[in-house]
Amino acid sequence: MEGNDPAARIRELEAQLAMLRAQLAVTTAQKESYRALLADQNPPLAAATDIYQILTYVSDGLATWNKSIDFLERPRFQAAYRRGMNSGHSIGRAADSDHDIRIEWRVAVCCWAGWHARQLPGDFVECGTNTGIYSLAVCDYVDFNSTGKSFWLFDTFAGHPEEQMNPQERRMTEDSAAPLAYTDCYEIARANFAPFPKAHLVRGKVPDTLGTVAIDKVGYLSIDMNLEYPERAALEHFWPKLVPGAVVVLDDYGWLQHRSQKDSHDAFAAAHGVEIFALPTGQGLLLKP
Repeated sequence: MEGNDPAARIRELEAQLAMLRAQLAVTTAQKESYRALLADQNPPLAAATDIYQILTYVSDGLATWNKSIDFLERPRFQAAYRRGMNSGHSIGRAADSDHDIRIEWRVAVCCWAGWHARQLPGDFVECGTNTGIYSLAVCDYVDFNSTGKSFWLFDTFAGHPEEQMNPQERRMTEDSAAPLAYTDCYEIARANFAPFPKAHLVRGKVPDTLGTVAIDKVGYLSIDMNLEYPERAALEHFWPKLVPGAVVVLDDYGWLQHRSQKDSHDAFAAAHGVEIFALPTGQGLLLKP
């Protein structure tokens, strides 16, 4: 929606409200189906076990019932997750806080993608690093120093360039009661990645910085810049460099507030004869044929 048309804004909010009501109806139906399923067990479980007592995961806008989450509880993943979470970031918390913002499932997706890419030729690339929540976890999880690969980390390391925002993104930033806190974190990130000699921080705006380093092949690409323009530019730039089987993780793909990014990525995928798989974490997953 362009400009500041109040009527258009009202229509947008009404559409969002209708979507939320539909989601609530689906959730209610799912709850009743679970109750029926429990009642069919021998002995019946519904009388003793409410559906909310078998809630296995709830965080980051995602809740699961009656699903195994042992992959989040494995010591190797837990160590990797803590490394990323303890990177000194200020996303969703104060700069000096150690509060866990509970994004385990999203981090697990990146770790899985990194483990898959470990077996492929090509380097690792992340566009949108900040202090390194995802990439530090990946480095720890896949034992990155043993891979012989390079990890290219692109970011301003100082937040979003306002001139790259489209009107929707600018309005969302201005209207937010609790904007994300991105401060200059270059020195923090540099210290975080010091144990990984082949992790290279590339400071500056994407796409301006993409051609400043020589990257031949890529097996892992993570894109999380929260803005449509640099994300599409990064995808266009690295697509020819992705090896067959390479995995792309789009962090903002399924979040309603990032609809313009999803539309742009979907258009890219359609033009290249591929499809992006929407994950319940809000991420999108794309494989290079």
